[in-house]
Amino acid sequence: MAGSIVMTHGDCDGIISAYLYIKHFMKDMWPSNISVIFTQPWRANLDFVREYREGIDEIVLLDLALSSELVKEIIRVGSNLRKVTIVDHHISSLEFINQITSNLLKNSKVVCEKAQSCPRLMITSLKISPNPYEKLLVDVADVCEGGEASSTEVTKLADIIKLSIARDPGDYDFMNYLLTLLMRNRDIESDTIVSKRYKTAKFILSRLLKIMSENAISYRNVVKISTLSLPESRIFAGLLGVGTTELARMYKSDIILVRSEENKVVVTVRTLDDKALKLCRDIAKLGKGRFGGHAEAASATLPELSLQEVTDLIVGVVSGREDILQGKRKA
Repeated sequence: MAGSIVMTHGDCDGIISAYLYIKHFMKDMWPSNISVIFTQPWRANLDFVREYREGIDEIVLLDLALSSELVKEIIRVGSNLRKVTIVDHHISSLEFINQITSNLLKNSKVVCEKAQSCPRLMITSLKISPNPYEKLLVDVADVCEGGEASSTEVTKLADIIKLSIARDPGDYDFMNYLLTLLMRNRDIESDTIVSKRYKTAKFILSRLLKIMSENAISYRNVVKISTLSLPESRIFAGLLGVGTTELARMYKSDIILVRSEENKVVVTVRTLDDKALKLCRDIAKLGKGRFGGHAEAASATLPELSLQEVTDLIVGVVSGREDILQGKRKA
């Protein structure tokens, strides 16, 4: 039975974070004594409850935007653990840090600061001295999180990892496969499984960008709002965040994607400056939902609203019109 759990975000940034942490701090335990769990911030608390069991004495959480539900579970079991480590670069997590450290004063290590990527934060805050390969992967993580590439090699590798994951964001076996490739210093770009997934995702992404462009409307020349129906969301699931980022780069404009999912509407925001998180916070507050992310890349999830209602709400947030925000349009 694994003595430690490493729970990380199931994306490029999160996989590289897990690789760096395990290699530098838990290498003698991998793979037999570590249970690596890939998850998404919105369901991290559920996966935490499902995976935690007697015999676990250490939990490491990487690149996971904290929520009140997840923090509650961490505190619930944390006092029984030898060690709790949290490393995260999401600004939205900062409000929860005091709750964790005050309740788990003796056995917690929390590093939560703004950084381009979680691996970048790990390098600067955990005193890791990276070799050239690890430096390359940190640069790749930065690009996957919206940073500028330092070379064509970084751009290509970031594209391959990001899109191969996005092809099926629920395929955690594949994420473990990628982690194993990294731990064994294998060439990701030449791997046949990775290459096949990447090429398929690249084609699907081109179709998504076409649909998002056709559906997009400009509002006051400051933001483009695009919508996707439930069937479209299902077809392109996993590539929606990537597509929103790519569209923002294409148009050099702030982009808001509004899409239907089962019993909810998800809003994905990419901005050219640091206002995405604020927009999502305001949208979530007015729509009675939840939000998380970074200053320039964030999302909000709203229950029981239509695409049009959410679009109207977003227009209200962007314009500051309280009458629109409250659904009380003036005649």
